Order: sequence, then structure tokens, then C-alpha cells
Amino acid sequence: MPLNYASVDNNASKYATQAQNWLKECKKIAGELNNLYNEAAADPVRLQQIIDFAPNNKNSGRIAKPLHEDPLQSFPAPTLPDRYTLVIADGSQIVPNRHRSLQFGLINIGILVVSFGSGQPPEVNLVSELLEYNEVLREDGNLATEDDIALIRDLRERTLIRDQVTSLLQRPVLTVTDGPLDIFYRSDIQGKKEREAQSKVFQLDQQLQKENILSAGYIDKPGSSMLHNMLDIFVEVQGGAGPEPYKNRISDRLLLGKRIKPGERSAVFEVVSKHRGDPVDRLRVTFFYLNVSTVPEHPWLARVEIPYWISQEPDLVGLIHAALFADAQVLDSHPYPYSLHRAHELAVVKQAEYEEIENMLLSKFSEDSELTGYRSNKDYLKGLK
Repeated sequence: MPLNYASVDNNASKYATQAQNWLKECKKIAGELNNLYNEAAADPVRLQQIIDFAPNNKNSGRIAKPLHEDPLQSFPAPTLPDRYTLVIADGSQIVPNRHRSLQFGLINIGILVVSFGSGQPPEVNLVSELLEYNEVLREDGNLATEDDIALIRDLRERTLIRDQVTSLLQRPVLTVTDGPLDIFYRSDIQGKKEREAQSKVFQLDQQLQKENILSAGYIDKPGSSMLHNMLDIFVEVQGGAGPEPYKNRISDRLLLGKRIKPGERSAVFEVVSKHRGDPVDRLRVTFFYLNVSTVPEHPWLARVEIPYWISQEPDLVGLIHAALFADAQVLDSHPYPYSLHRAHELAVVKQAEYEEIENMLLSKFSEDSELTGYRSNKDYLKGLK
């Protein structure tokens, strides 16, 4: 039976009014925060000190801290070198489902190696990995969750992308993944699993740094409010001067949208957390906002995350800036790095493929196996035409 559109329509007008009011309030707050941003960023050294010495606050979340660049400036893209290499990875996964005949997990990762200036076509690779049974079941006996499988996928993406970099690739080499470099924005992954994954990501970055291989994480339409959090701390240290705390959090995109011209980037900031102790072997992450639009009236800001060591080399930051902006212009009507888009197309798992893999696995068990069985009645009935 289709949706009851008449019932939905009863609340549609109310929803639209609420959404418009929310946007109006956010723009009002953004205007006030812009003035506060100008005040705070006028003395970036003092702002750094305020962030460094502010007490831990469990409500602060992730905070932006300015580094050596002027937060009030934006920066144009430099000229790209004639030859460089992009190595891109993106993945998807199958999460175990207790309603199916067999519970299994799979990760599927698409990898592109594009050697610009070489005249060679992109090298395409697809890695499909069936997860081991002990990865499908957690230590508490429950099935692995979406976040559990995504963590495995994130780590494999980074390992596989590193394995693609050989001495034969023309330098410089930039590796790019979709999403934040810091994989611990996933709130329910904590304890031993968190520490082990932190260490793996850190060690991978150390290897890349030794070989001078660049890495970046690309976040399209980001919703984080790290700059708003930064300004909250600035106001608090100022002794409460400034506007009252806001109910709505203002995204960095809304705050910086009119400050960064097409093709330009913001200053580089460091990601700081004031509510959890950072272990020694945790990846130190910085970021900048990149306006991938070419239309001044319609800015489109993406967040680009890079390791701290890269942020200390202006030429390397410039290379990442220019390479990602150029790649995003291939899809000019909806600018987004084309190589990431292609990697995603490679990696996505279709429902028909899910069922083929399930049938393949079921064929490996004897008919009387206690590990396999029928789909749940609920899932079976959902599949009826």
C-alpha cells in the first residue's frame, strides 16, 4: 500500500513554516557570530592561547583552533604541477542482519589511481572482503552494528590506499578518502577497540609522512560547528561578554559561506577536543574549508581534513587545495571530486549482489546446519509482492 499522501500533507505546511523559522533564526545567529568571529580572530595568537588553556568541557565537543594563518583571510588556489598522482578510495558495506537466513558482513572498496600529466588512463581496482565470523559477532554476543562494520571499512580503506602507493607512481602523491580523517567521531566506539584503531590510523600516517605521501579527508556539505564552539570558549574566557549561548548550533558552512570566494580556501585550523584526553598515538588533525563553487552567489563549502604535519608546509596545503578544487570541477553543475565519485560508484553494493552473496554462502553449509535457517517471518513477509 502506498503512502497516505493526504495525511502527510496535513503536516507539510507546518513543517515548512518550522523549517523556514529555523533557517531565519540560524541566519540571525550567524550574523551575530560573524561580528564575534571578527573580534576573536583579530588576535589569533591570543585565541590560540584561550583554546589551549581553557578547562576541559564535556559540552564543547570538537573545537577549531587557529594555527599560523590569519583566520580572517581566504586563500586562492596555487598552480598545479604538470604531473601528480591522486589515489582515491571509497567503500560500502553489508551489515549483518538477524532477520536473514545467515548473518554475515562484507566490505567493498573501490580504488582509483589517477596519474595526471602521464597520458595514462586511471587504474581501477575493487576489493571485496567477506568479514571473518569473529568480526560479525561482537564480544558481548551481539551482532556487529553499522558503526562496527564502518570502522573496519575505514581502516581497510586506509591500509589499501597505502598499499597502492609504489615507487613507480609519479610524485607528488595525494591520497584521499571520503569523510573525516579522525575516525572517532563515531560516538559509540570506545574502550579497547577505539584505542587500537587510533593506534593503527596513527601508525599509517607515520608511514605516509616518512615517505612524504599526502593524505586528506573530504567532507561534502559538512554540518560541524567547530568554529561556533571556538567562539563559545572565547566568550566564556572573556568573562561572559558577548551574546547569550544559542539553542541552535551554527554550522561552519553558514558562518564562513560569504567569506570564502569561489576556488579559495579558509585558513587552516586544528581540531581540538576539550572533553577527552588525547593519547600520544592519536592522529593530530587539521582542516580548512574549500569553496568548490565557481558561482559567487552560490558558495559550496567542503571541509578538507589533513594531518597536522602537512598543515605546517604551505606548499603541500596549496597542492591539496588546488588538486581537490580541480577534480571537483569535472562535475561542474554539482562540484564534487570526480575521482571520489567514481570510487563510490565502484564500491556500492546493490541488493541483488547482497542476495547473490548470501546464496553463495548458504551453499557452503550442509542442509542440516544449525547456523543457517529461514529468514525471519517478518523479513519473509516484507519480500512478498
